[in-house]
Amino acid sequence: MGQSRRKHGKVRTTRPAVSGRDGFADGLREGLRQGEAYGYHVGACARICQTIPQDGRAMRDVRVFYVKEGFASLDRGIIHALQKLVREVVPLHEADDAAGLALRHRPDLVLVLNGTRFPVSQADALRAQGIRVALWLVDDPYHTDLSSVTAPHYDIVFTHELGCVEFYRQLGCPQVHYMPLAAGPETYFPRRVDAEYRTDICFIGNAFRNRLAFIDEIAPFLADKKVLIAGWWWDRLSRFELLRDKIRLNTDWLSPEETCSYYNGAKIVVNLHRADDDPSNFNSRGIAGVSVNPRTYEIGACGSFQLSDLRGDTASLYRPGVEIATYSSPAEFISIAAYYLEHEREREGIALRGLRRTLEEHTYAKRLDSLLEVALA
Repeated sequence: MGQSRRKHGKVRTTRPAVSGRDGFADGLREGLRQGEAYGYHVGACARICQTIPQDGRAMRDVRVFYVKEGFASLDRGIIHALQKLVREVVPLHEADDAAGLALRHRPDLVLVLNGTRFPVSQADALRAQGIRVALWLVDDPYHTDLSSVTAPHYDIVFTHELGCVEFYRQLGCPQVHYMPLAAGPETYFPRRVDAEYRTDICFIGNAFRNRLAFIDEIAPFLADKKVLIAGWWWDRLSRFELLRDKIRLNTDWLSPEETCSYYNGAKIVVNLHRADDDPSNFNSRGIAGVSVNPRTYEIGACGSFQLSDLRGDTASLYRPGVEIATYSSPAEFISIAAYYLEHEREREGIALRGLRRTLEEHTYAKRLDSLLEVALA
């Protein structure tokens, strides 16, 4: 006899094991069912992508210098969006002589991402030429010891972290605005992927202290599932041997394209934010993070089901339980993940609604349009 288990108010029945021809037939039927479900998902995502109106914003007749930080996904998404929004975009490396180039090319705006390696002397020289210089901080609050030194050298500071807005105002920065991150749909989008990318559960990110503790606690739950964990330092896990065959360890950081493929192939993509007090942080003031990371939007743009730890700003961006699933502890994660692995239609519904919300509200084209409206005013 099978056993009934109650999950989230619903009853799930487990079937007794089968073998031989019956097992082969059941396996074949299950394979066909999964293929049909995957095909439905890809088609449903395509329909959503086709129904979202293309950005119809008028192009601004301005030239923008964009100083990259080296975050491939962010740089690519921002440049692609700017190319649709302004007459000319000049991407620069943080080591380039932006002030010298500005003397010849006279940009209307210089936008610097993060600015940790862009000399403040360059920002000062650009401002001395009468050129407006804006800083978009995307590592808050983890690097606030560094950004507190650089931010006052800019005309305008944008931060993706809502909890840091007042901090920069108190530093005397003339203009400070909350500007969340986003996804670039030209990089992160629904796609059909081969079997090598398909998993039950996927997490891509480095093994910060809080992530190690979390994965160690849920390791027995992950052990009998098809799981991918990719990033640096995962050999620090106490239960590393239990999960060794599921970890892509200390490789070069996955490209955005490969990350997108893994997101598309996973039944559940895990999002676990970095802790405010990690020893590797530069956050001696202990500023709490309440805003979400770029991974949140990138998973959403892939049409993938996301199970994320809950941040204070999450509900203003995605509806928990409707467009994103959330958890508050390892035990709750196990319960919710087990439920959604079994309840495919509910999982699919959340993933598709998350895709729609992302494309409607959380793309770099929409973020940059808002940023330019402020920066060029």
